[in-house]
Amino acid sequence: MSENSFFHLKDKKYISLKTFYKSGKGVVTPVEFAEKEGKFYVSTRKKSWKVMRILGNPNAKIAPCTIRGKILGKEMDVTVRILSNAEEVKAAKEALDGNFNKGFNKIIRFSFIFINKLQFWKKPEERVFLEISP
Repeated sequence: MSENSFFHLKDKKYISLKTFYKSGKGVVTPVEFAEKEGKFYVSTRKKSWKVMRILGNPNAKIAPCTIRGKILGKEMDVTVRILSNAEEVKAAKEALDGNFNKGFNKIIRFSFIFINKLQFWKKPEERVFLEISP
C-alpha cells in the first residue's frame, strides 16, 4: 500500500479501530487519532483490552467513524504496533498533542484532564501509544 492509503481519512477526527481476539472475533472501538508521515497514532490505557488484543494479534481494521462509533466509510486492513522506543513515543505524543490542541478539541482535552485529576483516589493510569500502518 502506498503512503496515500489513508488519504480518505485525512480530514476525519475519529476512526473505528477493530482489533481481534485470537479466536478471530473482532471488537470495535472509536478512537481519536493523529496522522504524521503516512501513519496514524493513538493513545490508550496500557491495561486496556485493545492493547491485550493487539499483543495477541497486531492485524486490525480501521474505518472513519463518528465519536460514538457509527461507521462513515469503507474499512481497511492495517497493522498496529505498540510503541516502546522513546523517540517514537515522543513523535507520537507530539503528533497527538498538535492534533488535540486545536480549537474545540483543546477545551475537551483540558476538561478530560481536569476531571481525571479530580479523581485523586485513583492511581493515574499509564498510557501507551499505538502506531497504525497500512
